[in-house]
Amino acid sequence: MRRWALSLAMGSALVACIGIGTAGSAAAATLDFTGTLGINVFGLRSTISSPPWYGPPIYLTVAGAGSAQLTDDGSLHLLSLTLPSGAFGPSTVGFGSRYGTGGIAGTGISSVRFTLAQNLGGSFAGISGGEPGGGPMGLSGIAKLCMFYTDCFANIPLPLTPTGGGAGFGIGGTRTVTGAVALTMVHAPWTIGTPTMTLHTPNSNVTSRVLPGGFAHGPASLTSSTAQPSGVVQLVTVSKVYTSLTGAFPEVPLTAVLTLHFVPEPGTLLLLGFGVAGLALHGRRKRGR
Repeated sequence: MRRWALSLAMGSALVACIGIGTAGSAAAATLDFTGTLGINVFGLRSTISSPPWYGPPIYLTVAGAGSAQLTDDGSLHLLSLTLPSGAFGPSTVGFGSRYGTGGIAGTGISSVRFTLAQNLGGSFAGISGGEPGGGPMGLSGIAKLCMFYTDCFANIPLPLTPTGGGAGFGIGGTRTVTGAVALTMVHAPWTIGTPTMTLHTPNSNVTSRVLPGGFAHGPASLTSSTAQPSGVVQLVTVSKVYTSLTGAFPEVPLTAVLTLHFVPEPGTLLLLGFGVAGLALHGRRKRGR
């Protein structure tokens, strides 16, 4: 009787661990996550001999971690996702060219830098199990195209911090930046979908660019298991930037990719380990009789 009770207890612990997040009534939960936030400025790619640039896109990437608030529909479709501010940043990352004072492809751009004070709080809806959703999450920081010199003394600034009116990268709205190079930044919120953008080149040719897309899936790559440990969510945002550099970059993209990996809490992993170890030990003892 005692051995039966021990087996039942260990089995229940294991089932409880495995069953975390299984189907049931709609509920809210908190899951820890690790992730990355990457920004691509003006479509820069790894091979920059002359426009159009080609090769893998260069993302200036910042790592982050925190706890997300989630709600699911009872079958682990992720209905909403809320991220805290400060999960990503502060950090400064950059990419330097090898083209000397002439800059990248003769543009005068010597390097790209991204300074992130932090992410602001984000709230997303419709993550899995339906039409692609998303929502706003702002950033506090600035991206710079450094001109001619590696110290970035002369630069084209792309402010990411929202304006007093609420327009900002990853949020939405339009922002105008004055200076030696005038910019108009048309922002959009984050999405789980795959955005496209139509761009005009200096000679007025029109190109349609498919940008990196978002997705949501669980441990077995099923969207119905996103809202549990080992689930993955990727959201993307894009801004179309109109510049006064009509002879080089009349319209350019500013894109970002946010990837989140939900991880089990340490206590859950410990409980799962005890459950598996206990069942294995019991099995060996039973075979030894």
